Amino acid sequence: MLNKPDMRFFLELIKPYVPGKPVEEVEREMGLTSVIKMASNENPLGPSPLAVKAMQKKLDKMHIYPDGNSYYLRKALAQKFNVNPSQFVFGNGSDEILSFITLTYFSPGDEAIIVEPSFSEYDFATRLVGAVPRPVPLTGDDFLYDVEAILKRVNNKTKAVFICSPNNPTGSIIKKTDLDHLVDKLPAKVLIVLDQAYIEYTNDSDHSDGLYHLREGYPVIILRTFSKIYGLAGLRIGYGIASDEIVADLNRVREPFNVNAMAQSAALAAVDDDQHVIRSREMVVSARKQIDKGLAELGLKAVPDQANFFFVNTGIDSKMLFRAMLKRGVIIRTGDIFGFPTYIRVTYGTESENKRFLAVLKESLEELS
Repeated sequence: MLNKPDMRFFLELIKPYVPGKPVEEVEREMGLTSVIKMASNENPLGPSPLAVKAMQKKLDKMHIYPDGNSYYLRKALAQKFNVNPSQFVFGNGSDEILSFITLTYFSPGDEAIIVEPSFSEYDFATRLVGAVPRPVPLTGDDFLYDVEAILKRVNNKTKAVFICSPNNPTGSIIKKTDLDHLVDKLPAKVLIVLDQAYIEYTNDSDHSDGLYHLREGYPVIILRTFSKIYGLAGLRIGYGIASDEIVADLNRVREPFNVNAMAQSAALAAVDDDQHVIRSREMVVSARKQIDKGLAELGLKAVPDQANFFFVNTGIDSKMLFRAMLKRGVIIRTGDIFGFPTYIRVTYGTESENKRFLAVLKESLEELS
């Protein structure tokens, strides 16, 4: 047996993140040549064409360290959201900013409130520093936020409430009135971490972007990403918007040069590509109608969503369904990792991808019935 130092005891409670299978691996394992991945909420239209051009121009400058302050991207986003440039913090994906938050404000034994099911990184970032996640279930078949239940969970150890809206994996949102109530009733020093990775897909007028609460002086940290609608998941770049004071705190734990130069260049170009955002959003609106119709023909109904994915109860073991669909060249995400073993989470695709998904789902369900 290898002799090594003892691991911090609370790390035993962390389950390593298991990413979805990459297309290349499935094609190699299954001997397939046309696999489609509908498991990781990526944009099937790809990155903004403006971002691609910006990256190409940057290729011959990869020997130079990136701008540690993301000056130009900071300036562009400040103008877009009408906030001060000093109110942004940048990360290697918005996931990294979650770790900034817990490293900065959490001590062992502190608590964070996390709805479930939701994004696993909230649990990970909390446990990483020896703090304790306190789950509050979403309610009903539509997986709605129960703000009163969240407030009842708050105690003198609570450091933050993590709100993912639209929520991953359910696609549901927290209503504006509910967020208003939550922000108003939380103790003054409890952080509200509002993760809005999928907000650009949202068209519900009752959804809040959180900027009002930020401007009113509440301790809100808004998280956004370029991984989803902007199609830059492979570059890993996200950002947080918060008060000057909170951003200054978070920058104490941020590594220098944590956001690479290629990512900054692509993101700066993508910010201005409104047409790509519109095309991507319209694709999802169309895909949702196509999928809803196809699921109804199979006797299924997805959870109402405001994201670029859907969550649906298939009534059978999702791992068995995953394997059945995988051998037919379609990659999905199983619901067991979220605690819902008969659900699957599927990214909306192009019209042809959705058609193939529905056909493969039908074949797989018939095989397993």
